Amino acid sequence: MIPRSIPVDEANRVQREVWKRGYSTRSGGRDAAVPGHQVVEFLRMLDDLPDPGDVSGMEQDLERVLSGGRIKAPFAGSGSWIETVQGRPPRNRVA
Repeated sequence: MIPRSIPVDEANRVQREVWKRGYSTRSGGRDAAVPGHQVVEFLRMLDDLPDPGDVSGMEQDLERVLSGGRIKAPFAGSGSWIETVQGRPPRNRVA
């Protein structure tokens, strides 16, 4: 989970573009510290827990996605953390 504060006007466009790049998102509500911004929590599902040092690399990868090319959106904030998911639904397998 990697929360970032982005402008409300950009939220739908940014979420749509990061979905295309393998991220899920959920709203963290309005950013009380920055009027006109909302917190969006960017999520990546991992099969195995990463080494603690790899978590900051995931944060930097997201920031490259948010700043580059098609997305190019202002964002603020830092930090990331891992949440474990219990009872994850099985993947659909094609035979």
